[in-house]
Amino acid sequence: MIKTFLNIIFGSLISTLIGSFFAVVISFGVISKRPRFRYQTLYFFNDIMTLGLLTLLWYYVDNLIIAFALFAMLSTVFLIYKLLVGVYSIDRRFRLLILSLGASHNEYSLFIFERNLGKFFANLLKFYVLCLIAFLVSLTNYASDIGFFSLIVGLILTLFQAD
Repeated sequence: MIKTFLNIIFGSLISTLIGSFFAVVISFGVISKRPRFRYQTLYFFNDIMTLGLLTLLWYYVDNLIIAFALFAMLSTVFLIYKLLVGVYSIDRRFRLLILSLGASHNEYSLFIFERNLGKFFANLLKFYVLCLIAFLVSLTNYASDIGFFSLIVGLILTLFQAD
């Protein structure tokens, strides 16, 4: 029993870290290019909807390797959304000020990443905790109902953009 729980704890951690690596690489690629990335479709990956998806994955997927691969993909999308929201929430005038002071676009991208590093680690920890909470919820008798209810509430919050 303890070995299974340790596999779940460390597997969730490893899949979250793998997803965060890909999220940083993809986000840096998006930010370092000049055109703005439209991340409105990523609004669906708010915290409640992610918790519902994780609960349903824990409940319906029996193979741990497939589950951890799906967690890594979900972690990637969740963290890309959180990173891009943090980066694009910076005022456009501040961006122009930094670029007019002689910084290149890559230096600006690195500066913005360093500025949002604390939020990134907080969101990384948040996804890991959501993964563990979803596992514990999936052990209940009503895990499927809770997962679908979380998806519906997350969808309503997304439509109202109340994130």
